[in-house]
Amino acid sequence: MRKINMERIKVFIFDLDGVVYLGNQLVPRADEVIDKINKLGKKVYFLTNNSTRTRNEYVKKLKNLGIKAIPDIIMTSARATAIYLSQIKNHANVFVIGEKGLQKELTTSGFKVTNKNDTQSLVDFVVVGLDRFFDYEKLTFALHHVIKGAEFIATNDDASLPTETLPLPGAGSMVAALTACTSKKPKIIIGKPNPFGINLILQQENCSPTQSVMIGDRISTDIQAGKKAGTSTILVKTGAGLEELAKYNNTKNMDLIIDSIKDLEKFL
Repeated sequence: MRKINMERIKVFIFDLDGVVYLGNQLVPRADEVIDKINKLGKKVYFLTNNSTRTRNEYVKKLKNLGIKAIPDIIMTSARATAIYLSQIKNHANVFVIGEKGLQKELTTSGFKVTNKNDTQSLVDFVVVGLDRFFDYEKLTFALHHVIKGAEFIATNDDASLPTETLPLPGAGSMVAALTACTSKKPKIIIGKPNPFGINLILQQENCSPTQSVMIGDRISTDIQAGKKAGTSTILVKTGAGLEELAKYNNTKNMDLIIDSIKDLEKFL
């Protein structure tokens, strides 16, 4: 592991689930550490693969946990997906397996989100994210649109979602279902470990990767995304952190490993 020059770091990018909070429970002192970073004049961003909430809903959730935020510093996989699709085809027709956060980002960006009962519209993209109301009917419509030529896009393929108790199935479950029945993998998976979201943040801040750090609890997503983007990386042992360390048994991709976000304070 390399030592991180924290004085050089201008942008701190935090994963949310498992790092800042677990379910609806704040990771102890996460609010204090983030507040200290802001007071030092550094920039804080939040980057999550979870596409279920709108950015305004994340702002509200963070506020309830004692953390100040605005939508512009929150990059969800839903927001990144909308930006990616805008670079390919504006005002396209999209069929969504996903919840309000994903649907809102797409409609706000000018896309037409096709109703599952609309059998007439030609769909350009089938976008799959975490959907806690996923069912056989949605899978059927997605299958039919892909057969007709729609591009299969995934917001992320996380296998599970950490909570304060037991994990829940992640978007990867829905992605795997569509892959199984279409025999096609997604054209692109937008969320981490793809560095796309990190790159968008760095572009927004006009910041060099060497002046930023990605903090996460998953080696397979957060740390890999940071490495691909060229940022420094910090793994926390909360959330999926300990499980990931045991699974990968390899620390060469991390610049720092800490027990919790609260331990970041000693390095600031």
